[in-house]
Amino acid sequence: MKNNRSRLPTFHYGWLIVVSAVGTSFASVTFFNPVLGAFTQSLEFEFGWSRAAIASAISVGSLLGGIASPWSGAIIDRWGGRWVIAICGTTMAIACISLSTISSLWQLILFYGIGRALSMGGMQASSYITVSNWYIKKRAVVASIVGVGQRLGMASLPLAVALTIQFTNSWRNAWVFLSLLLLVAFLPALLFMKRRPEDIGLLPDDEVPSVTDKSSTHLSSPAPELDRASSFTLREALHLKSYWLVGIALSITMMTSGSINFHQIPYLIEHGLQPGQAALVITVWSIMGAAGSIFGGILAQRITMRRTMIGTLVLMALTIPLLARATTLQDGLLYALTNGLAFGSHVTFMQVIHADYFGRFHVGKIRGSFQPVQLGMNAIGPPLIGIWYDQLGSYDGVFIIFVSMFLIAAICYVFAPYPKKSLIPPKKITN
Repeated sequence: MKNNRSRLPTFHYGWLIVVSAVGTSFASVTFFNPVLGAFTQSLEFEFGWSRAAIASAISVGSLLGGIASPWSGAIIDRWGGRWVIAICGTTMAIACISLSTISSLWQLILFYGIGRALSMGGMQASSYITVSNWYIKKRAVVASIVGVGQRLGMASLPLAVALTIQFTNSWRNAWVFLSLLLLVAFLPALLFMKRRPEDIGLLPDDEVPSVTDKSSTHLSSPAPELDRASSFTLREALHLKSYWLVGIALSITMMTSGSINFHQIPYLIEHGLQPGQAALVITVWSIMGAAGSIFGGILAQRITMRRTMIGTLVLMALTIPLLARATTLQDGLLYALTNGLAFGSHVTFMQVIHADYFGRFHVGKIRGSFQPVQLGMNAIGPPLIGIWYDQLGSYDGVFIIFVSMFLIAAICYVFAPYPKKSLIPPKKITN
């Protein structure tokens, strides 16, 4: 008898999930730090707001996103991310339109805060939780493809803002333009997003279950039929050292990278680059990030996601001094080429590392449980550096802190091995 599997079409619905997730990861960048950084000088010039005051909008959005994340993670686990994306994307577009009309600081904080909260706590979470459910053995590579969408957003959106402001002489027009891009980007998710392959009669990675492959020792590539058994619940994960160390590493990284992402465009401009040149540096940095995302995905399939993250953190620490010394376009591009490669790989795996450690069936709850801390750290970073700048008039010394933080995060992963079920303390038996 012929194998019925051979008569099935080679196309897998999972790739529609990937396309949808690429679009939503691109859309989420609308409220990322470099995009607001591209507006900073225009807002300073028109309203006289301090850099710390503008960065406070990021803080409010990150805090709100952190509060919402445990709820959104549980919703995505249970019902999927499709309608989370629909609600978040539509509201984010309305927030962009509202930002084009602001005249007071509280309006910037309110509208940007709402948009960022939905981007971080809903849109981005839906993208990566969904692909984590659809791919196990191919998770690192597929996540890296989704990360390309985010890197393309980081490459194009700050540049689009800078060019729109330059040619229309209006930062308000740039917000309207962003709202249109956002609506187009998340449309595929409304059509194709599904929670898990099992919901429509498929399997992760388009594979047939096998009872012979029981050699996997970590969750990067478990046998499909063992995946549910090897997935941790939130309560189980809380007993693991790896849960806390990964959470600490992510929190430190989000605080540091968030600070750098917001302040790097203003920093480059103040150290000799024209606004268009600074935007070009960030564009090249993001393009290299896209390449780094793909390269990191291939590497993680070979040496594990954890080791890849350790390596990229060390490389990020080594290349931050290049930004500190950037006073010409050439200096800025050298930073963009090197740091962008490492950052692009690392930031992608930050979104799916929980699935790699703890399995996919409760990843929304596990990922969301630490998000209040992570996004809280992300919230305090940009304004703290803004206060540093406002008080001292320069960024001198802050880069030493950035290097140290990346190295501390790397050490956390070194001491966070992949867990096994046997490591969970047994429950007490009561009579």
